[in-house]
Amino acid sequence: MARRSLGVIGVIVAGVALAVAACSSSGAPSAPASAAAPSGTAVAAVPSTAAPAPASAPAASAAVSSVPSLAAGTCSETKDAGAAAVSIKDFEFDPAAISAKVGQVIAFKNTGFEPHNATLDAGGCATSTLQTGKTDGLRFDVAGIYPFHCTVHTQMHGTITVTG
Repeated sequence: MARRSLGVIGVIVAGVALAVAACSSSGAPSAPASAAAPSGTAVAAVPSTAAPAPASAPAASAAVSSVPSLAAGTCSETKDAGAAAVSIKDFEFDPAAISAKVGQVIAFKNTGFEPHNATLDAGGCATSTLQTGKTDGLRFDVAGIYPFHCTVHTQMHGTITVTG
């Protein structure tokens, strides 16, 4: 009797699972979960159902734009004196919002007791890890907004805005 009850319960569970799967389908055909593209193969994007932006939308400012990834030559580490100074102390960048012009150096000086650095969130550019009293700089050759953090103390964040 116990064996027969378990068989009936298994059939019921399987039926409910199939019903839920059928109800949750959007009606659009989908690829099986095991049909992943082989490594190195381009996969077409699924078209968005969101409405396109209106043609009259204002263009982004040419002077300052967000930089999601860095191209070669965008930023470089340097020991040159900085036009903008940032103090790193007590697990904070001071100031945390830095402004500079293209070509200027932003100098980061560790005035605290812990080692720190300044690393762009997009990667590709960072100061050295600075011990107490040491300074290192970053030079930007492309205008943009560059969020950064300390990789030693990940709660430390700031933003560099470079204008043309």
